[in-house]
Amino acid sequence: MNADKLLNVLSLEGSISDFNLICNQLTTAGYKYTITRVDSENDFVSALRNTKFDIILAGFKLPGFDGFKALQRSTQICPDVPFICVSGVIGEETIIELIKSGAVDYVIKDRLRRLPFALKRALDEAKSKEEHRKSEQALRESEQNYRTLTDSGQTLIWASGTDTFCNYFNSVWLNFRGQTFEQECEIGFINGLHPDDRQHRIDIYQESFLRREKFSIEYRLLHNTGEYRWIQDNSSPRYSSTGEFLGFIGQCQDINERKHAEFVLQAKNEELQKVNAEKDKFFAIIAHDLRSPFNTLLGFTQILVEDLSEFKPEDIKKMAQAMRTSATGLYSLLENLLVWSGSQRGFTSFVPKQFLLKDLFFENLKLVQETSKIKGIEIDINIADDLMVFADTNMIGSTIRNLVSNAVKFTPKGGKISITAKPASDNMVEIAVKDSGMGMSDTMRSKLFKLDENIGRIGTAGEPTSGLGLILCKDFITKNGGKIWAESEVNTGSIFYFTLPCHVEVNPKATLSLPQPDNYQNSAPEKLKILIADDDEASEMLISIALKIFSKEILVARTGIEAVEACRENPDIDLVLMDFKMPLMDGYEATQFIRQFNTNVIIIAQTAFEKAGDHNMALEAGCNEYILKPFNRDSLKKMIRKYFRI
Repeated sequence: MNADKLLNVLSLEGSISDFNLICNQLTTAGYKYTITRVDSENDFVSALRNTKFDIILAGFKLPGFDGFKALQRSTQICPDVPFICVSGVIGEETIIELIKSGAVDYVIKDRLRRLPFALKRALDEAKSKEEHRKSEQALRESEQNYRTLTDSGQTLIWASGTDTFCNYFNSVWLNFRGQTFEQECEIGFINGLHPDDRQHRIDIYQESFLRREKFSIEYRLLHNTGEYRWIQDNSSPRYSSTGEFLGFIGQCQDINERKHAEFVLQAKNEELQKVNAEKDKFFAIIAHDLRSPFNTLLGFTQILVEDLSEFKPEDIKKMAQAMRTSATGLYSLLENLLVWSGSQRGFTSFVPKQFLLKDLFFENLKLVQETSKIKGIEIDINIADDLMVFADTNMIGSTIRNLVSNAVKFTPKGGKISITAKPASDNMVEIAVKDSGMGMSDTMRSKLFKLDENIGRIGTAGEPTSGLGLILCKDFITKNGGKIWAESEVNTGSIFYFTLPCHVEVNPKATLSLPQPDNYQNSAPEKLKILIADDDEASEMLISIALKIFSKEILVARTGIEAVEACRENPDIDLVLMDFKMPLMDGYEATQFIRQFNTNVIIIAQTAFEKAGDHNMALEAGCNEYILKPFNRDSLKKMIRKYFRI
């Protein structure tokens, strides 16, 4: 477009203030122009039919009329007039669709300073297209095979001679590259090819040149902004009217936005495939590893129900022990599955705090003592009494149980497990769990901590394993700011290391002034009046048996409403075991109501499945403690003894 020529502009814009800003940008850029503003579909169509415009600047959102429809109308009526969308932020996918549909550019109203540059590029491109169309007409008349150029309609054009060297680049190519013809000619343009794409493009071109065959290839070309942009190069051999081979001609299209959209889609597909693979593994574990313990439980319970009178007490005890072993293994696997599922969906709470590492090990080793005792495995703990770490106790407890349980599984009878911890660099503590067991090959060790790898194998006493526990360990240790790895040799044993931070952070403020263990202990009665709020009768029976030695009276509530009424009618209740999930009113709401008239009673929240935030929600509602089902009776008793002298 000649700079002295008067530019005729059509503006589809509903805002007068935005229209004035557009005019100011054109004036500031030095354009001489006349501009017509319309703000409806009828006026827009009428203007296109009655006036020849050089450029269309269209907003995207108008009442009953949007940018796509405006683009469709302009394409139908005046397809050669460049169409630029000038609007607010409308999203990358919408922009890509506009460009694909024929818009030459998109300018955000918050960045109108870019409008003159977009306008110049659009006008240059329109001029280039006009030149291109004229060239195509000439080519149709002089060389039959130049129809390829007519059909492609691309804007970046190059041509080569019979010596394979490039001898022509159109202005659009040169503008795109920001280079002169002398810099690009022959093989100069090769310097603009991305290093990763350069040789492939050269090979394709040379092979096609020798065979006189068309080729289509995608590669990255250095733009004048310094950015590599993806282009699609569609090229064909060209001949004279007498059939003489003249070289090649190529037409290239900027497909950068499309390629980036493809990359995003590919990444999402890969992530979806990964998720599906994890789900397949998840369900495979459920299908395979849950059957064996269930078979034991179902078989023995059927025998006990049908033939109990035929067995001696010692036989019944053996069956009960076998059932307990199966149930313990079943719960361990189920716990890992539920925790892994919760972690993947963001339902696992994360409440880091400072604690003594040795105490947490002793607390969690109780769950594997029975198995280690049966196999005669010695567990030695060498951790300083005052060594503290800062982490989530539930996550680290799960990590300890999984690592030590694995060590017991893969260590033969009479073996030894040693647990050590020492300060490391960067304010971290390094923990090691070492066993004298089966060990692993380097191949197996490389598959650890990966859900898509099958590393399940049988322990030294036939114990099954799924490998899911190690996935949880890595997830939990990483979430707590540490690292986990393993060293191992076949038939020598394995050492699993992990690190944890040992710095201190401020704990959240309490929301209620509730009784604290040290302050409340001295005034506690010898026997307790206890309320068990649980809608599951079996759970209530188990809790009642566990608390029988503490209680002078046990009350039962099946709903949150009953729990509130029981506390209102019995202000002398000392302890409440409050289930979270109950009909009519849940444990959170029931606790909040109870705290309105009783701040002295000790309330321990209990739940069968933990979600992220449950612990904090329980404390904020007014609970003193929080415990997960199924809980160890010793753990529950220890928790109660914090508040009562019994």
